Amino acid sequence: MVNLTPPNLQEMRQSASPIPDISDSSQPISPIISSEVRDLLFFILVKVVQLIFAAFGIFSNIVNVIVYIKMGFSETSSITLTALSLADLITELWLLLMAASLRADLYSVHVIPLPVTIMYVLSTANNAVLGYGSWITAIISVERCLCIVFPMKVKSIFTVRRISILLIIVFVLQFSSIIPTYSTMKLAYVQSPFTNQSSLAIIQSEYGFYIETITMFAAFTIPSVICFSIVVMCTIFLVIKLNQSARWRQSTSNTVSKEDGSVSSKENRVVRTVVMICVIYIFFFAPNVVTVTTMAAYPDFNQADPYLGNLQNVCLIIGYPCHAICSAVNIFVYLRMSTKYRETFFKLFCPCKQKV
Repeated sequence: MVNLTPPNLQEMRQSASPIPDISDSSQPISPIISSEVRDLLFFILVKVVQLIFAAFGIFSNIVNVIVYIKMGFSETSSITLTALSLADLITELWLLLMAASLRADLYSVHVIPLPVTIMYVLSTANNAVLGYGSWITAIISVERCLCIVFPMKVKSIFTVRRISILLIIVFVLQFSSIIPTYSTMKLAYVQSPFTNQSSLAIIQSEYGFYIETITMFAAFTIPSVICFSIVVMCTIFLVIKLNQSARWRQSTSNTVSKEDGSVSSKENRVVRTVVMICVIYIFFFAPNVVTVTTMAAYPDFNQADPYLGNLQNVCLIIGYPCHAICSAVNIFVYLRMSTKYRETFFKLFCPCKQKV
């Protein structure tokens, strides 16, 4: 979550680490990463990389939604991947707003710009969307694992109706968890004590910060860590099964009928698609999971800490463009792995290249 409160107004917590307390030393504590390096990384990763991939991600996920709607929802994979594309689309819109409005020198200004205020208000909802996307990825990976474990029963377990109801329940739970944060917020015009300028700013109740922290854990941190663990385990399982399937096909290549081989090939393409989606999720979500886990386990890893504050900022800065890339590149996986997606895509957008 982006914290827009200037550091000099934040309550400085006492450090429980061996880092010396600033009040006990005649020399100021030097941060582990300088402000210059932090600002340079912010410009490169957020203002350039994140902006480019967020803009592309908006386009690619709109295409994904259109293609899957055209394909129809007769299969559970179409429903889950459409929901994932919608979640990614909302995330990319917020990341684009963030990249366009946020500035490295924001903490030195006396009046927060309105676009930044809007971005901050929407950041809580975006955390819920990110958590929702993590749940969808976990559901996709678990469903594919059960297809391998219980191939004859999975169709009756994961029906279109049940998957739709499950996605709706998760959506309601995710967004219910952020209601407490928004109940403590209100917009009001605040006048700067240094200038006569006034602007819309977020005012929270006395316990707003603590409620916001709890909400972030419920809507984003806990779902991210749980789903990340599920996806990692399912991906390892799927990769092992893919290797076993490949060895089995090689040993029985002369006895397998064409029909059986066609079904096996189709199932393997689906598994490979899921594995690629999960690998992309794991690779680009890992920095964020490490950051939020460290923040939860080590309270001094926060923005206000004079030694670790810039390092925490850099970790968050790295996480946001990773989100943008993760949400943008799935279209290439679908085009490469899914024959039905590719045919529908070319039929809609490139009819001249459609294969006969």
